[in-house]
Amino acid sequence: MRRPSARCSGSPSGFSLGFSLIEVIVVLAVISIMASMAVPLAAKVIDQSRTEATRKQMEEIYKAIVGDPALGTAGYVGDMGRLPQNLGQLNTRLPGQPNPFPNPSLGVRMGWWGPYVNSGFTLQSYQNDAWGKQYGYDPLTGRLTSNLPDGTSLTYPPSQVLFNGTLFVSLYLWNGTAYIPYQLADCPSMTVSFYYSNNGTQNSVLIPGPPDNVFSRSGLHAVKATCTAPAAMGQAVVFVPGNNQQAKLDLYLR
Repeated sequence: MRRPSARCSGSPSGFSLGFSLIEVIVVLAVISIMASMAVPLAAKVIDQSRTEATRKQMEEIYKAIVGDPALGTAGYVGDMGRLPQNLGQLNTRLPGQPNPFPNPSLGVRMGWWGPYVNSGFTLQSYQNDAWGKQYGYDPLTGRLTSNLPDGTSLTYPPSQVLFNGTLFVSLYLWNGTAYIPYQLADCPSMTVSFYYSNNGTQNSVLIPGPPDNVFSRSGLHAVKATCTAPAAMGQAVVFVPGNNQQAKLDLYLR
């Protein structure tokens, strides 16, 4: 009498539920191929993300150096009147960098008012790019450089930093009923003074008569105009952008 054949537990059909060695090898080969394709792609995506993060950080450092006209912040150049000698000076006041100038005209900041960069965990972490490598910095041009892993480099800004700008001032005198554009006959003794930072200390330029424009450093400026006969005075704070850009100020005297 023939005995019934033994069957695998849980398999009513009698076939094994396991994988053969060949099937396992094929699956591993497919996984290896997919992994070899995915790893370079993932590395490329990570590098692109780090490159973009580095670019944005360089832009923020640039704004900390020259200021941000959109926010009205003067940056290091506006406060000190010059480019920093190294990136460390943005967040650390070193010897030779004056303290905030006491009692400046119209409250315009002068002297070292750092830290200028929101650096995160440490005051100096902003000096490194997204790969942890230190930025190159040229104190003569104000440009930052990051050497990328692919052998190329990222530089910002694209051209040399020019921290001078032009300020146009238009004067208006109160005639008793309204403000009218200034004419020499209305006030022959008009003087206009500009106050700005020169190496962290207040510097002033006195200009007799109404100036058409003044070529000056970028940053915040205190502007004062005085007429002695008839007696009138006007004052205002204006932001002068860098890179030879122009700013215009309408100054009203009364």
